[in-house]
Amino acid sequence: MSTTSTAQSWSEHYAAGRDIQPLSDAETVIVRERLVPPVGREEARALDVCCGTGELARLLADLGYAVDAVDYAQGAIDRASAETGRPPVAYHCVDVTSGDLGALAPDDGFDLITIRRSLAHLGDRTRIVAELAGLLRPDGTLCVITPHADRFPESLRGICLDDAEITLLADGWEHAERVEAEDCTVVLLRGPGAGPATYQEKLRPKAAAMAGVAVVVTNPHGQVLLGWNPSGKCWELPAGKVEPGEAFEATAVRELAEETGLRAAAERVVLLGTLCDDTHGMARVTEVARLTDYDGEPQPLEPELTARWEWHTPSALRSLPQPLFTASAQALNTAWPGLLPDLPPAHFTPRPAPADGGRLRFGEPAAAVRLRLRLAADLARAGWARTPELRASFRVVPRQAFLPEQPLDRAYANEAVATVITDSGRSSSSVSQPEMQALMLDHGRLREGGHGLEIGGGGYNAALMAELVGTTGTTGTTSTTGTTGTTGTVTCVEYDPYVHQRTVRFLQETGYADRVRVVLGDGAHGAPERLVPTGGFDTILVTVASMDVPPAWTAQLADGGRLVAPLRLGGYTRCVAFEKQGALLTSTHVSACGFVPMQGIGRWDDSPVPIGESGYGIRWEDTPPAPVAALERALAGDPVELWTGVTVAGDESYETLQLWLTVALPGFCRLTGEREEGPVLLPRNQDAAAMVSGGSLGCMTLRRSGQDDTTGRSLWEFGAQGFGADAKAVADTVAGAVRAWDRDIRPGAGPVLTVRPATMRTGQPAARHVIDKQHSRIVLTFPGASS
Repeated sequence: MSTTSTAQSWSEHYAAGRDIQPLSDAETVIVRERLVPPVGREEARALDVCCGTGELARLLADLGYAVDAVDYAQGAIDRASAETGRPPVAYHCVDVTSGDLGALAPDDGFDLITIRRSLAHLGDRTRIVAELAGLLRPDGTLCVITPHADRFPESLRGICLDDAEITLLADGWEHAERVEAEDCTVVLLRGPGAGPATYQEKLRPKAAAMAGVAVVVTNPHGQVLLGWNPSGKCWELPAGKVEPGEAFEATAVRELAEETGLRAAAERVVLLGTLCDDTHGMARVTEVARLTDYDGEPQPLEPELTARWEWHTPSALRSLPQPLFTASAQALNTAWPGLLPDLPPAHFTPRPAPADGGRLRFGEPAAAVRLRLRLAADLARAGWARTPELRASFRVVPRQAFLPEQPLDRAYANEAVATVITDSGRSSSSVSQPEMQALMLDHGRLREGGHGLEIGGGGYNAALMAELVGTTGTTGTTSTTGTTGTTGTVTCVEYDPYVHQRTVRFLQETGYADRVRVVLGDGAHGAPERLVPTGGFDTILVTVASMDVPPAWTAQLADGGRLVAPLRLGGYTRCVAFEKQGALLTSTHVSACGFVPMQGIGRWDDSPVPIGESGYGIRWEDTPPAPVAALERALAGDPVELWTGVTVAGDESYETLQLWLTVALPGFCRLTGEREEGPVLLPRNQDAAAMVSGGSLGCMTLRRSGQDDTTGRSLWEFGAQGFGADAKAVADTVAGAVRAWDRDIRPGAGPVLTVRPATMRTGQPAARHVIDKQHSRIVLTFPGASS
């Protein structure tokens, strides 16, 4: 707890009939005049934090708000709930310092949040104010009523805020208004800012202080300890110089005790590595220590250096209104790579992860548990997580720990989250959409005691796999599968050194370091041979889009095992689950998906080949490129336009048509360009399936054709355009392929894909619907289609 008194003592205080200072006339006037419910709101919602016996909450209800009121003292809630004859208030016993206030918030947030005569009692006021700001509607107000330090004796300083603290409180808000109310100051805050983190140095240090240890310590709620330096006007970690002959671990626990009063054992410290940068023209060396096991509550034992200590939510540091001390920011980014953007340069040398993976205890806020359980329930309800084991893995693996730079609601949204953005603005690494992860894990059929390989890093998917195989680690994380002596393994191969570093760190943070073997290497080669289990992997999950099926994947997969991969087919990405039988892979599931592209030797370039100055380009992936010089002349002529009468609803997938066209159209390619500029009726926001024949070009297009009278859904009709000397012929070919799909293939279940090694092409019967890759031949069998 970060409060000056315990919940029990406050509960006894209220149970004994005592109270806090009642609302003054001046406070009441300010509330009635300045905090009226928004005009036109059907139901204005208010939250009263640290409500005591509910006087302010009842006043807000009188004004017309629907009020939730919280206090961590059950005695206060009991007395407040006993009040009758007033507009109803919903009272809740919740600890504002560690509870889940977000569970009370309506989907669109509160119009008003109040906290009266309590903020000074809360040691973590910066974090708490930021969390309350996150519960506001965009036009909502946070009202803080606090005793002012200038109007009380020094003996009561602990219940007050002074001008400097009030100014700090208002930092980062677009609108801050201050109104005096007798012995209190009322602060009205609107428009919480979300500016980027900033960093700054302090005064020039002494040369003897240029080698030190920074301690990244977190509490059971996953919050990191930072101190406010009033002279440097920045937040910083506990840190200090290394004494002669002193081990880094000893420095960490000594400085922590001297600055904060927290007590820890040196053997519980994990050293992450060494940072080297420069400040004031001098080289600075900072050893980064990580600690989660300690005793005590932080106190400002050196107030001339640190005015107070607070626990902060790591993701919120990206928009902290005040600067971070540069060396502390570097250390924080070492503990959680990617947490802080645009840091000044520093060189980092990591230390090997300790063999004892249990030295770090994972902590998280109550809100994360609620959101994780909700996500797992949503996946189960939608049919994505179909087995008890899969549902259990989503309930236990903390997704937010693998996305430390994201707020909790984003971390648990059912969407992919990019973690690495290239200079061109494209994502090169991401944590995949949960429903897609569930689908891949489901079709991968990884079971207790099994052996799994993931191609692609990040850590979250590997942790889900670790739960499924049921390996019991030595850390605080406990498998949900109830393993009974079986030994499963999970291996993860990642190409990007930065993503590899993130993966290693986050698995260590969450207790999976000894349950997942992480390898830096090119995933196209599979796992290192020493890590391939006898008989091969039961499941290989590829979490990056791949152009081909490299031989290593098939070779390292057990007979009867499952390979699930996002495979590029004609430029379209499909999640395909394969089962291995001998040298062949046969699909058991095919669906559309989107993944970041593979790097390393499996990388490809999908840049379009420009068609002269026409503004159009052609992408070739699985078809030998053809000359395009004549196509610019073709596009300058009048097109032949055909409409097929084949329609789809606006929300209906036609992914099987896309695959069909890749093998049904000779000279298949994809045409790209601007929809509104030129003669081609390109589909909106996507390339057009196309074909090149000599100097002629044919492409598929779409137009809105009306509305389904039964369902009310919009209808879209497929068409074809032809350009060039053979415009009519190529348009007929495209339109004919669309009609064939509608007649023969659309009613079926989609294609079955068979993958065989490229070396097996000789002597195999001819197949019409084939995509030849560098390492493999992929045969697409469409039920109902002529071969």
